[in-house]
Amino acid sequence: MKNTKLKTKHVSAVLLTVFILTMLPILLLGFYDYPCADDYSYSSATRQVWLQSHSVLQVFKEAAATSASRYQTWQGTFTSIFFMALQPAVWTEKAYFITPFLMTGLLTLSVFYLVHVVVVRYLGGTAPESTILSLLILLTVIQCMVDKTDAFYWYNGSVHYMVPFSFLLLMLAALLSALAGEGKKRMIILLSFSSLCAVLVGGGNYVSGLVACVLGVSLVILLFFLQKQRMPNSSGQPCVTLRGKGWKAACIPVLFLLVSFLVNTAAPGNRIREETVQGMSPFKSIMVSFRYTLSFAVDEWSDWTVWALVLFSLPFLWKIVKNSTFRFPCPPLVAAYSYCIVSSAFTPAVYATGNIDAGRIRNIIFILYVLLLFLNAGYILGWACHSFHLNGNEKELREILTVNQRWYVLFASFALIFGIGITVKPNPGYYTTSAAFTELVSGEAKAYGAEMDARIEILRLSGEEVILPRIQTQPELLYHSDITPEADDWSNAAMSRYYGKKSITIPADSN
Repeated sequence: MKNTKLKTKHVSAVLLTVFILTMLPILLLGFYDYPCADDYSYSSATRQVWLQSHSVLQVFKEAAATSASRYQTWQGTFTSIFFMALQPAVWTEKAYFITPFLMTGLLTLSVFYLVHVVVVRYLGGTAPESTILSLLILLTVIQCMVDKTDAFYWYNGSVHYMVPFSFLLLMLAALLSALAGEGKKRMIILLSFSSLCAVLVGGGNYVSGLVACVLGVSLVILLFFLQKQRMPNSSGQPCVTLRGKGWKAACIPVLFLLVSFLVNTAAPGNRIREETVQGMSPFKSIMVSFRYTLSFAVDEWSDWTVWALVLFSLPFLWKIVKNSTFRFPCPPLVAAYSYCIVSSAFTPAVYATGNIDAGRIRNIIFILYVLLLFLNAGYILGWACHSFHLNGNEKELREILTVNQRWYVLFASFALIFGIGITVKPNPGYYTTSAAFTELVSGEAKAYGAEMDARIEILRLSGEEVILPRIQTQPELLYHSDITPEADDWSNAAMSRYYGKKSITIPADSN
C-alpha cells in the first residue's frame, strides 16, 4: 500500500502554488489603488508635516498627536488611529499600492503562525499538515470575504479591523507557543511579543478587543485548573507541559490586553461619539448578538465554497488528530463556546450602533467564524477517532483509510474546480481573485487609475479652490466612495486639509 499513501508534502506544495497564483491578481490590482474618505481625514496632519519637514520622526510624532487628539474628541482606538495617520499615501501617492500587500500579508502570517503552533506544538502534527490547513483557511477567508474592498483595498477600514484582528491571532499564537514548554529565554521573548500584540489589539477596534479579552481570560482560567496536565503526542513524549506557573505567565499579556482595552473604552471621545448614534442596551445587545450568529451561520456564511473547503480538509485533519493522544473531550461544549465567541464579536457594534451594516466589521467576524469552523471540524473528528478507536492501529483499517483518503482528496479537488467554474462564469466578482482578475483584464482598473492620476495632477497645479472631475469608472474592488459637490461635507473638508486647499469639490450631478 506504499504507493497509495496520501503525500501531505505533495498536497501542501500544490496548495501553496494555487494560493500564490490566486494572490497575484489581488496584489497586482493594488497598483491601481488610491486613498479616499477617512484615509484623508485621519492622515491630513501627518501628510502636511511630511511635505513641510520630510522627517520620518516628525511624521510619527504627529501620528501620535493625532491619536491623542482623537482619543479626547472622537474615539478611543488609539493604536488604530496611530496607524490610520500613517496611511501609505502620506509619503507619496504611489505608495498606496502596498495596502493589499500589508493586509493579506499580515493575515497570512498570523494564520500560519497560529495554526503551526496548534498543529505542530500542541497536537504533534507535521509542518506539511500545518501548511495545508493554513492554506485552506486562507483560501476560504480571502476568496469569500464579505466586503472585499474594506478588507484589502481601503487602507483606513482595513487597518482598523484586519490589522488588529491579525495581531489578535499573533498574540494567541505567541502566548500558546510560550506555554508549550519553551526555554526560559525564548519564553520571555514570546511573552514580550504577545504582550506587544495585546496592546495593539486592546487599542484597536472593539470587536477584536472584546474577543481577545474573552479568549485571554478563558485561557488563564483553563490553565489555572489544568496547570499540572500534560498533552503527549503520538510518540508518547509530552509536546505541551502546562507547568504550575503557566497560568501566571499567561496573565502577563492578558493584563496588558485588559488594561489597553480599558483605556480604549474609557476615552472621553467615545462619550462624544455616542451622542451621534443610537445603540442598544447591554442585555439586548447580547441577545441580538446570539441571534445574529445563528442567522449569519445558516444564511450569509453558508456559502458552498466554505463548506467545500472544510470538507476538503477532513483527511488532513484526520491525519493530525489520529496521531495525537489528546482525547478531544466534550465536543458539544467546545461548539457552544465557539458559538459564544462569535456572538461576542457582534456585541460591540450592536451595542454602539444597533446594527452590523459595516462590511469591515462583518469581515473579521467571518474570519473568526471560519477559524472556529475548522477547529470544531477537527475537534469532532478527534473525538470520533479516539472515542470509537478509529485511529488506524489495525493494519487492515489503516490501509482502507489511507486509500479512501487519497480518492477523497482527488474527488474533492475535481468537484471544487467544477464548482468554482460554474460559479465564476455567471458572476466573476464572486471570489476576490476572479473579481480582481476581471477588473485587470477588462481595463476598468487601468481606467480608474488614469482618472485618479489626472485628479492628482489637477490638485498639484490648481489654486486654493479646486473642482475635480467626477470619477466615471468605478471598479467594484477599488472604488469605495467619493467627495461631493458640497465643500463643507466632511469628506470634502478632509480632502481639502490633506492637500492644503481651501476647498475641493466635484460638479453637481447633471441628472
